Amino acid sequence: MTAATRQSTILPEEARRALVSAYAAPAGAIEATHDGLIEGAVPVLVRGDARIVPLAEWHSAGTPADAEELWHSLSAACLYRAGNWSLLDLDAERDDAIGDYTAALRAVGATRVRYWIYPDGVGVALVRAGDGSPEATLSLALHLVPDGWVFHRSPGPSQDVPALRWSWGDVDALSADDRGLSL
Repeated sequence: MTAATRQSTILPEEARRALVSAYAAPAGAIEATHDGLIEGAVPVLVRGDARIVPLAEWHSAGTPADAEELWHSLSAACLYRAGNWSLLDLDAERDDAIGDYTAALRAVGATRVRYWIYPDGVGVALVRAGDGSPEATLSLALHLVPDGWVFHRSPGPSQDVPALRWSWGDVDALSADDRGLSL
């Protein structure tokens, strides 16, 4: 089935469990230097200092139940590790790293971003994107970014934030390129 005909795609159950058990920040994802699959078959796309874990993509106005469940499971895992989330103000005009990151998020159609700050200087963001129109592609992704990209009390200096665009085709390509040994 091609991406054009597929209605929704979500990470396999093994990858979802791996993400939740790692409190949404598996070490392999944080340390990734190139696109690939890490332990638990979790896909990681490297975009400059951002690590993107695609979670789901769909082509309908409503959110699929399994994508909604994953959103809540990851939110609960992050809450357990780092406390309550904050919402990133996507409309704020800022001249620092937070403004650069929110501009990059707006460019990919982000509509809602929950974030947490982990003790090791990592910002963890759950990103929903897409406007919900019948012809739109909607998505859910996890971003692992420098904490200065999201934390209003210690914003980093303005910088070039890489393009954050991805598609499920990027994830399919990782699976096709995986030449690792299975034991």
